[in-house]
Amino acid sequence: MPDDKNLKKSLRLRQELHTLLAPNPNYFGNLEDTEFGQELEIVQDTAFEEVTCLGFHPATDVLEATVHVKLSGGYGGDLCRPGSTEWVRFYLSYDEGASWEDVGLGSFNAHDIPDSVDCHQDRTKPLVYTVAFPLNDPRRQRCSRPVLPLVRAILSWQVQPPANQPGWNPIWGNRLDRHIQLRPSRPVLRDLIEDLQIDPGKIPHWYDTVLPLPIPEPDPAPFSLVHAATVAKRDKVPPHRFAAPLLAAAQQTGFLDQSVLRAQAKEFAVLDLDYPKLVGEFHDTHGDTTYEQISCLGLDSNRDLLVSTLQVKLPSGFSGPPCSDGSVEYVAFWVDYDNTCDWTYLDTARLTVHDYPSIPADGLNYWLGVPARTASHSSSCKEPKVGRIRAVLSWNTPPSTTNPFAIPRWGNAVETHIEIPPRRRPPTDSPDIRALGRIPVESIDTVTSGLTTSGAVFIEYGSPADALDRPCPFGGSVTVHAYANDAFAAAGRQYRAMWRPAGSLSDGTPVTGPFVTGFYPVVTRTPDPTTGFTPYLSTSLNPFGQLAAWQTSGVVVDGRYEIRLEMVDAAMNPIGVTAWHTIRVDNTAPSADVTFTSGTSCNRANPGDLVQGTFTATDPFFGSFSLTTLPASLAPPNPTHTPASTTSPVVNGTWELATTVDWLQCGYVVELHVHDRSIVNSVPWQKNHAQDDIGFCLGL
Repeated sequence: MPDDKNLKKSLRLRQELHTLLAPNPNYFGNLEDTEFGQELEIVQDTAFEEVTCLGFHPATDVLEATVHVKLSGGYGGDLCRPGSTEWVRFYLSYDEGASWEDVGLGSFNAHDIPDSVDCHQDRTKPLVYTVAFPLNDPRRQRCSRPVLPLVRAILSWQVQPPANQPGWNPIWGNRLDRHIQLRPSRPVLRDLIEDLQIDPGKIPHWYDTVLPLPIPEPDPAPFSLVHAATVAKRDKVPPHRFAAPLLAAAQQTGFLDQSVLRAQAKEFAVLDLDYPKLVGEFHDTHGDTTYEQISCLGLDSNRDLLVSTLQVKLPSGFSGPPCSDGSVEYVAFWVDYDNTCDWTYLDTARLTVHDYPSIPADGLNYWLGVPARTASHSSSCKEPKVGRIRAVLSWNTPPSTTNPFAIPRWGNAVETHIEIPPRRRPPTDSPDIRALGRIPVESIDTVTSGLTTSGAVFIEYGSPADALDRPCPFGGSVTVHAYANDAFAAAGRQYRAMWRPAGSLSDGTPVTGPFVTGFYPVVTRTPDPTTGFTPYLSTSLNPFGQLAAWQTSGVVVDGRYEIRLEMVDAAMNPIGVTAWHTIRVDNTAPSADVTFTSGTSCNRANPGDLVQGTFTATDPFFGSFSLTTLPASLAPPNPTHTPASTTSPVVNGTWELATTVDWLQCGYVVELHVHDRSIVNSVPWQKNHAQDDIGFCLGL
């Protein structure tokens, strides 16, 4: 923590950040290769905030970064003010940092919250937050080829980390790298044909439709003590660890099968293992963190999840390789939201882990979470509220749900403090729409244009609707969200989403398409195919409050439409309706065209020629375009283009590609990609897209 003098200076600088950066973007010296000089050096300052952990949830393909907010001021005002933004940009590398893929940008709001102590007389700082972002189509491999990529998080207060700059240094904030494990892909029939080295030309054409289908997975092989002992010997895993599945099963209550017990006893005897001694070591109640450990714990306020980050430290000791049963890491979550010094059990999350031939030095980093259910404990923005949370990790045996201080054999416990988010709006007994397309309705002009407004972000991730803060329409599947209300589910109430063209006087058409909600495991909802009515779910089954998904693509033409919710009681008597909310639908792809204007006939050129062409990239809601050169395996430079800006539509643009005599003589392709700003399928990374390309022969 900075001393008083430096703290006052830092607070002033943070307050004047925009004023200082406007004339000189490199005022604090965090930029490289710039014509602007440094006036004061502040680079990766973690006095106010710091990203401390990174984890991944393989089943849902979601990253989570944990951020400590350390001080009581410097965050743009109290909870009744807009506060400030903590941005986190995620990157992914499959080659240990030699190259990076920009995954996306998430954020959460931070505010000035006074220092305090809790009922234990412990300081409530730091306050711990987490922020999530999903991976889009990660590069999975089969179980025999584990994929353990490197992930980077760049935390930056107020200044958005720029896209595709993994080496960028924040002013306030920091960078953190950790390794994760991707869920394996399921083999398909085409893989089997390749493995058997069968000539694809000999496969009858009527098999084409089944070649991409997954091969049914066999049941995992049963646990083998002999196999476990063999693997354990290589990695020096102690017997009370590698034999844990049998030791735990032998201690379970219920009926006994003496033949099974006798067979297990023989297995231990064959390996010269002292069974009674192992049982004693297995039930040693002192937490052992040799193999796994909770490293961080916080609140994802965007998704209302409690999130614990788990580090798997060693490659083996987890009861089997990928696609076997492996073993289970359990995390029990306890809360004291009201500062009573009494713990309330919330829920237990579980994660299956496996043995690997080797893992990186920082281990493999996962996260586990459960719905936080903070809404019923929130207060007004005038009354900042801090809660205490506890997570208990236990390997292979579920932790206690009655004693928060029960120490597991393997695992540990962590306690932290979190901000209980202030009440967003008074509770209501009527239907209510919180978000459309995962954008808050407050950030949509739901009266006239149906487009997003300035500052719009996705509710679950804090990701900008548009990187340049331009208004956006919607496309594909448009989700409908409401604030969770357990009382509606308990009373047997139902709801339906209705849509109609904007300005219509009709009652609307019910949304009847199936959709998936929940966190993990997910729940598939199917509205009544005629009326569209669907029962409300409890918060535990629908923590993100998704109520419907309106499929617009191929169903309606582009234009403005209105959506509302209707609610009925258990006897199907109407209770209430929301207002009609306008959104603009755009499912039309942009225009993309690229041509070749230089060289000879048939698009030929010679090494050293300046290859030239024209291009067009347009859309009413234009997003961006890019020009690239293929094949990527030769790493040719991308074309230069006029105009230089890639975020404005282009009607008659030109491009050129300067070849050299050193270029390999072969075929090359110039590829044009154009994206609009439409929020497609209610996720940050999907837009309407168009592509065109032109090929040329060099020296052939």
